[in-house]
Amino acid sequence: MKILFAALALSAAGGACALEIHLPPETATYKPSELPGYQLVQRNCMTCHAAQYASSQPPASPRAYWEATVKKMKKPFGAQFDDADVPAMVDYLVKTYGAERGAATLATVAAKSVAAAPAASGKDVKTLLATNGCMACHALDQKVVGPGFTEVAARYKGKDGAAAVAANIRSGGAGKWGPVPMPPFSQLSAADAASLAKYVLNR
Repeated sequence: MKILFAALALSAAGGACALEIHLPPETATYKPSELPGYQLVQRNCMTCHAAQYASSQPPASPRAYWEATVKKMKKPFGAQFDDADVPAMVDYLVKTYGAERGAATLATVAAKSVAAAPAASGKDVKTLLATNGCMACHALDQKVVGPGFTEVAARYKGKDGAAAVAANIRSGGAGKWGPVPMPPFSQLSAADAASLAKYVLNR
């Protein structure tokens, strides 16, 4: 990850200096997969670190290594995901980056399925918020990991705001609200993303 350092300037009088650091937007992504843990890893891991973390681990790492790594992220580091998510996350990581890497066609097949437009789920907004872990990073009126919904609504109010928020939900991004990236929720249909955007903008 490139870090740009501003020039250090020494003043003629006191020799004071200032350092300014600019971090580029996060662009790395996890390898697409049909395994259930793929979406869980996207949702749970990228709130704290980049996808390069997984690809930089030893490729011969066994399942026990990945299980210990995932559990370490929750305790002591405090990652906010359910214990029930751990087996699927470990399965994806060991089969994608570790000792159990499978067929090379898996990522290609999964990428095609993600690219296809998903159908609307028919779930209500509260169910969508719960199943996608939205409230692990957001609250209604205060910053948690990401901004509160009222802050998002204030920034995006206007005729095109709903479309912009829905697009941000599905594509993720970084740099809009601080250094922590929002993982993409590309598994959501356009209709479900629009429902979530409408809910956020009505706060």
